[in-house]
Amino acid sequence: MTTPLRTLFINHSVRDGGPGRSLFYILKYIDKAKITPFVLVPREDVFTELVKKEGLGDRIIVEKRFPENILRPRFNANWLSQASWLEGQASSPKPNNTPRHVISMTVQIISISLNVFDILLLILKSPFLLKKWNIDVIYCNGTLAKIVGALIGSLNFRPVIWHVRNIQQTKPLRFTMNVLSLLPAVKRIICVSKATTKQFRFMRNKISVIYNGVDIEEFNPDKTSSVLRLKHDIPEGVIVIGSTGRIVPRKGYKNLIEAALTVCKELGEGEINKIRFVIVGDTPHFFQDNHLQNLKVLIKEYKLEDIFIFTGYQRDVKSYLKDFDIFVIPSSYEDPFPRVVIEAMAFSLPVIGFRVGGIAEAVEQGVTGILSESGNTHQMGESILKLILDKSLRHSMGVAGRERAKRLYSAKTRTNDIENIIMELK
Repeated sequence: MTTPLRTLFINHSVRDGGPGRSLFYILKYIDKAKITPFVLVPREDVFTELVKKEGLGDRIIVEKRFPENILRPRFNANWLSQASWLEGQASSPKPNNTPRHVISMTVQIISISLNVFDILLLILKSPFLLKKWNIDVIYCNGTLAKIVGALIGSLNFRPVIWHVRNIQQTKPLRFTMNVLSLLPAVKRIICVSKATTKQFRFMRNKISVIYNGVDIEEFNPDKTSSVLRLKHDIPEGVIVIGSTGRIVPRKGYKNLIEAALTVCKELGEGEINKIRFVIVGDTPHFFQDNHLQNLKVLIKEYKLEDIFIFTGYQRDVKSYLKDFDIFVIPSSYEDPFPRVVIEAMAFSLPVIGFRVGGIAEAVEQGVTGILSESGNTHQMGESILKLILDKSLRHSMGVAGRERAKRLYSAKTRTNDIENIIMELK
């Protein structure tokens, strides 16, 4: 009998974001007779709860020196917002020169320095960790995980697999990832879309494209009960245009608000009460600027409060998707391959978005949704309006979307592809 490959899955996305959710399905469906998974995480959260439910609780390694984010705060800064004496005595000080700003920046620099120091300690102690768990292969899920995993693999002569689920937006980080990809320890690079591969200038022979997978039966509208309409008092017949995900600037929710403004102008005041825009999600705690609050201010300026609903973070988005009629992914940056799109398609929802990154690969234009030119919110608004006014088109696109998800994005099938790559390193 062949001995299973003992594989360490390094993951810093533990809250319930796309990368963590995608890894969970890999751990759920991977053949345990071939691969024995272990998971290294910075702390326990939604991701580890899901892993435990699959009977893998004893394979979770919590390493507090592995930060969830390099910007992880190391100090409780609540006192900073309450200390009025930090504002200084000047009548109109420049925002970036106030004592509060200087202290805040100093605290952030110290936090980053401590996080980097912890990462170095983790790498140095990795020989003991790998020996304890008898690890054969290292799999990296997330940017920080790729950096740490590449260095641990190089130090310990273990083969490393990168699963690339993002497109680096800064030149220094993109350069760093390209340099690290040259390391002999990095054997294979799995990218979630063709768009994601473009950031790698070297070692193209290491790259394979495997799309994210969705659990088709879990994301089945026929097996899901609804919550949204009842909880937020949305009458039957009102068309719900929804979006889910982290509320951060690059996700483009401001674009959705601008598109909603176009929809409202076209519909007229008499018809506006027949639609609702719903955003499911919040701004993660490690973001200094609460983008969710910024969006609420913008909606108030546009006088759209009556048709916008913010549900906050929801652990189970399925019961909210159930009440959506149209799904919008408003990212105008090169979103690698947002899993919320394939989850919406699995729920038989037509998808509206921009023709960028992996979104353009996931959505079949005119068949499973409508894609607009990047950043063209007026065009996006017109596309939303088209689906609002055409129920039969919404239905046909939704049906086609679920069929596409079954055919191309099944979590079981995609996990089998990843499993084959891991086994190649035996």
